[in-house]
Amino acid sequence: MGDAVLNITEKISGGACIIHPAGDIDAHTAPSFKESIDRNISAGKILLVFNFSSLNYISSAGIGILNAALHALKEKGGKMSIACANKTVYDTLDVMYFTKKVPVRNDIESSIREVTAH
Repeated sequence: MGDAVLNITEKISGGACIIHPAGDIDAHTAPSFKESIDRNISAGKILLVFNFSSLNYISSAGIGILNAALHALKEKGGKMSIACANKTVYDTLDVMYFTKKVPVRNDIESSIREVTAH
C-alpha cells in the first residue's frame, strides 16, 4: 500500500471557513491537517466547516485532531460542523462518538448555517 495522500483547500463562504481535505487522514497526513486547522484558528477563523466530500478515510489520529480543534474553538466561542461525509468516514466518526459532539450534515449550506447561527 502506498503512502496516504492528503490535499487541503480552504475558503471563506457565508461567514465560515471551509476546510476541504481530499484523500486520507491517517498518522502520516494528520500533521498537515492539524496545521491547516491550527493556522485558521490562530488567524481568528472560529466558525469552521469541514467539507468531507472528497475524504476517503479518517483514522483515530484525525479524529483526535478534530477533538483538539473543537476544544480550542469552544474556548474562543467558535463552532464546528462536518459536511458531506461518506458512509465509511461517518461510521468512523460515529464509532468514536464524534457525531455526538459535532453536527454532521449532508450539504455545505446546512453546515454553514449550523456554525453561523446565534
